[in-house]
Amino acid sequence: MTQESRSISAAVIDLDPPSESETVYKRLMARIAASLDPREVRMKPEEAAVYIPMDKGQLAQLRYTGNGPKFLKPSGRTVLYRKGDIDDWLNGSEQNTTHEVNA
Repeated sequence: MTQESRSISAAVIDLDPPSESETVYKRLMARIAASLDPREVRMKPEEAAVYIPMDKGQLAQLRYTGNGPKFLKPSGRTVLYRKGDIDDWLNGSEQNTTHEVNA
């Protein structure tokens, strides 16, 4: 094995495949970039959780308690979020001190 082929093999071995969340994030960012109105991009809960970033279960709990971002529910099991609603929710959670945090 030549030095060059060893280097190529080492480079291939050292590369980790992207995680599922990285793949979801990259696809979502491409959709947002291609959109005429990025605020209207709709996201599945998995995409919204990666965008925020937050665990999907935490996002479901916030949806249940009514403390999370606004969401759409076009059918019984389908939940969608608009990017603009998530951004508004995140911007509304801005704090100046830890004393102000509403748990």
